[in-house]
Amino acid sequence: MNTYLHKEIRMELTERQKDIIMAGIAIIANQGYEKLTTKNLATKIGVTEAALYRHFKSKRDLVTTLLGYFEELSNKVLQEIREKDYSPLESIRHFVEDRYILFSEHPNLAKVMFSEELFKNDPTFKGQYQCIMHKHKQVMENYIIQAQQEGKIRSDLSPTQLFRIIVGSMRFTVTQWNLSDGAFDLKKEGSELIETIIKLIETKQ
Repeated sequence: MNTYLHKEIRMELTERQKDIIMAGIAIIANQGYEKLTTKNLATKIGVTEAALYRHFKSKRDLVTTLLGYFEELSNKVLQEIREKDYSPLESIRHFVEDRYILFSEHPNLAKVMFSEELFKNDPTFKGQYQCIMHKHKQVMENYIIQAQQEGKIRSDLSPTQLFRIIVGSMRFTVTQWNLSDGAFDLKKEGSELIETIIKLIETKQ
């Protein structure tokens, strides 16, 4: 299976654990968290309920692990940005385009990560998700500030507001794409959108 998520999951996991996580993502995305039961999960992947407990103690354990994977994927691309020594502006572009690639290849993951219902009703999930989002915000704002200091982005614009514009437009675009059942090329649309935003905020040389 040539999928982004499968390629990036840490090697500590078995193939069966990966399959369980993928199945869990699909159930949450298409039926809701309340339908993520051991019975439904076992049926979807063709194992007994007892077999599931050898891999995850509960469905909450599975979701917290999923969030950990999402964070790891983010960490991986941020590490890649550091290693390639991108400029601050190019770092913003690369990180955003990477998110569009990830979600275009895994629409169910996008549905889960943008599910307010899942996070607002569980303090553990909410806290873990907020930590991930805070890190994204911190990293992106640092890139924006550095680009402003280099004279590449207008200094009269708030880094926090720019972060919200970038991430908010991404969330809207991905949600629109999901609701339209992939009616447009998300990677292409996302790439063009971040280029438009950059043109609006960059200084005129």
